[in-house]
Amino acid sequence: MADDKTKRDKRIREVYAEVGSIRGTRRVTGHSIKLIKRVLQGKMAPKRAPKKRPSKLDPYRPLLQRLILEDGLTAILALEELRAAGFDGGYSIVKAAVARLRPRGKRATTVVDHPPGAEGQMDWSPYHVLFGGQRTEVNAFSLVLPFSRWMFVRFCLDQTLPTLLEKHDEAFGKLGAVPHTMSYDNMTTVGRHVGPDEVWINPRFAAYAGEYDFEVKLTRPGRPNDHASVERPMHYIENNCLRRRRFRFVDLEDLNHHAAWWCDNVANVRIHGTTRQRPVDRFRMERSYLKPLPGDRPEPFHTLSRDVQSDYCVAVHTNRYSVSPAYVGEPATIHVFAKRIEILVRGEVVATHALSQERDQRFVLPEHAEQFKKTTPSRRLLEGAFLRLGPDARSFYEGLRAQRGQGAGYHMKRLLNLADRHGTGPVVAAMKHAGSYGAYTADAVARVLAGRTLKRTATPTGEIPMPPERVRAWLEGLDVEGTDLGDYDELIDEQEPTDDDE
Repeated sequence: MADDKTKRDKRIREVYAEVGSIRGTRRVTGHSIKLIKRVLQGKMAPKRAPKKRPSKLDPYRPLLQRLILEDGLTAILALEELRAAGFDGGYSIVKAAVARLRPRGKRATTVVDHPPGAEGQMDWSPYHVLFGGQRTEVNAFSLVLPFSRWMFVRFCLDQTLPTLLEKHDEAFGKLGAVPHTMSYDNMTTVGRHVGPDEVWINPRFAAYAGEYDFEVKLTRPGRPNDHASVERPMHYIENNCLRRRRFRFVDLEDLNHHAAWWCDNVANVRIHGTTRQRPVDRFRMERSYLKPLPGDRPEPFHTLSRDVQSDYCVAVHTNRYSVSPAYVGEPATIHVFAKRIEILVRGEVVATHALSQERDQRFVLPEHAEQFKKTTPSRRLLEGAFLRLGPDARSFYEGLRAQRGQGAGYHMKRLLNLADRHGTGPVVAAMKHAGSYGAYTADAVARVLAGRTLKRTATPTGEIPMPPERVRAWLEGLDVEGTDLGDYDELIDEQEPTDDDE
């Protein structure tokens, strides 16, 4: 009898250990639940662990771990990368996995209420990015409307007052309106607290605020939460805007082009974590509460610095816009407005173009094309004069045609001018040296003649002055290699214009 009970109890425990539940044990053994509980009382066997269901994320966990722990991406950016790799799951599963990989604590905060249109907050934040592989510090100009969380971000190389005002112009132009009050941290370009209840405002900035009719407010020391709407997104700029491109950009223009895209297509159209609405939607409600732009304000623009290249164009947003060929090699300032650009050389506007939304195009005004034709001699005569400089010139000519195509004539003309002024021997030797670096340009030869070093990717430098038209025509018809250089100087002196000629 005792043996039967022992076998029964042993059987119950074995079945329970296998199925992991009392009801399952009852179905297998046929004994009552009450009996099974009595047998197991005091020594319940551990339940069998349930089988883990496969997850859509399982094949992508190694990639997710690299994106989070090595690349330092946020869950949002990691989700974009995973979807590009084929993952079709949702954000919640990724967010939970990221929380296990990179747990974070929570801190208590307070909430400051901001009525619509009442305030805008602006601040600078420094970051390090790579321009062409070179580490560079940039400063993000951020303007946020606390009610809607609408954000404007652009990057600068300094925090000077002219830059500050230029970016305000650009931000207000994008808004199409002005907040009643703009708040700032203590910064000398705006103002600072000089006593317990005393605030100094920079007179130049105060005058600017008067033009736009907004009140200047400085956050109180020790009250950082008063300025939280613009300070909290700083990590968002770093970890979403900049990290999206792994902090790598071609130059400042490329960085700002990306920042403008990011504001319009990511930051201002996301569901904000606090308001649970899109900033762009809340801004539509807020806009009627903002102040209108002053009617006589200057049209906002931002500034670029460029050199006029050998094709007598400057580059703006991947496109190229022409100026007179006379300005090749000179530094230029470009004012980029909403629908046009102005190109300034030596402080004067020398060309105005409509701003194109296309990419990788070249826009040449008819008058500039006509000026270029007048300064370009016949290709046949030009090539003949150039090739008479000797076999090294022929080798340089072949490299020039391969690299520059239809633009080779411009460089040959400048090289003949160099031969006119410096002598055939030095110029041919300089061409040979430049060719050994793969630098088939007149600028590279001019650098060698000036005793400057070359890089494998040579860039254009200053323009070489052009001799008079009749001297160039005479030069192109001569056997340059066998001419006494003194003849050149005499002829140039004879052809110099006099007061009567002018």
